[in-house]
Amino acid sequence: MTMWNLKTCFFCIAISFFLLSCSERSRVAPPADFRTIFLNHPTEKMPCPDAREIDSLADHFRRMGKAGAFAETLSDSFSVSYVTGFRTPDVFRQDTLYPLVIYLHGGTGTTLNSKGEKAFEMLLPLADSMQLFLASPSANRNSPWWSPSGLFRILQTLKLMTLYYPIDPDKVFLAGVSDGAAGCWAAANAISAPFAGFIAVSGYGGIVQSAGMQLFPQNIMQRPFYNVNAGKDHLYPIATVNRFLDYMEQNGVNLIRKEYPEEKHGFDYKMQEMGTICQLLRTWSRPESRSFSWYFVPGYPNLPVNVISWEPVNGKVNSNISGFQRADTFFINSVDIQSVVLRCPSLKRAVIKSGNRPPRQMEQIKPDRKLLIQSIRSSCFPVLDTGNLFKLNP
Repeated sequence: MTMWNLKTCFFCIAISFFLLSCSERSRVAPPADFRTIFLNHPTEKMPCPDAREIDSLADHFRRMGKAGAFAETLSDSFSVSYVTGFRTPDVFRQDTLYPLVIYLHGGTGTTLNSKGEKAFEMLLPLADSMQLFLASPSANRNSPWWSPSGLFRILQTLKLMTLYYPIDPDKVFLAGVSDGAAGCWAAANAISAPFAGFIAVSGYGGIVQSAGMQLFPQNIMQRPFYNVNAGKDHLYPIATVNRFLDYMEQNGVNLIRKEYPEEKHGFDYKMQEMGTICQLLRTWSRPESRSFSWYFVPGYPNLPVNVISWEPVNGKVNSNISGFQRADTFFINSVDIQSVVLRCPSLKRAVIKSGNRPPRQMEQIKPDRKLLIQSIRSSCFPVLDTGNLFKLNP
């Protein structure tokens, strides 16, 4: 073999190794895929990032967040496009965390998918008193706030904001007027985990149940709820609203109530409420808890605290689970739960005691890429903080 042929052979080998390495690198999730995986649902062709890639990709998007007011078109769980509007503080730092208020507009009886574009302006006076982010998705008659796709839009808007901006995970709030107030009740019932509290104005939570979602006070009680109504509301008579609120209070819901006897439906009196709302935003924080309790709402997104995934017993619709931690032991009670994966940040080892069964070791899971994605999606923050994961087979 001549020297020229030998050099050519080595060159070809080097090119082959280079192409192979490029092929391996191409399996890393690019930023566009990571955004889709986080905001929507990954397809089979999309490579799931590993732990190092998640941190790097999250940092990539965080550097892209700009100050101002913007509108973004997103695609919901039924691949229907809708508009989310949002506004940042005039000046913010990426190394500082800020509150976020997601506002749910009223008047969802139209077919428009753009009413959220500037709906956040309803709460714009809050920005005069504190630095915060505001966002507002869109809903309509096909995707009201209390529907599965409506709740998906709320969570997707939260993820959009946490992907690009430094949102404080303990200071995310949901507020709404009229239909948006009903949406707050639906969210507190099914997806309360990411939120520190709920603010409902000029609405009636009873319409959520009449629309087909069963309300569980055991779920709603896990977050504080501020409810404001008008005495001369022509849509929701105050007596009807008060019967609903009385029921919730009697069943343990942490409810603060206010009534404006001479006001009508809407939020024309909003300037009278801004001081109170500001105080709630400063006071409320997402609680830390060493216990959990959840009634899974069938057919809807469910985001209970520290639950990564769950499977009901086949054909069962009243699945629920509750438990509390004492030292290294979880005491679990469950009904119609096949299995559940829990995030337990403070535990390295745990045993489960369910009902009258003897204690047994819980199975600790080493998270694979799919479970990592489930973890950040369930937290609504693109931050890798899985803690220790345990799989329960109650």
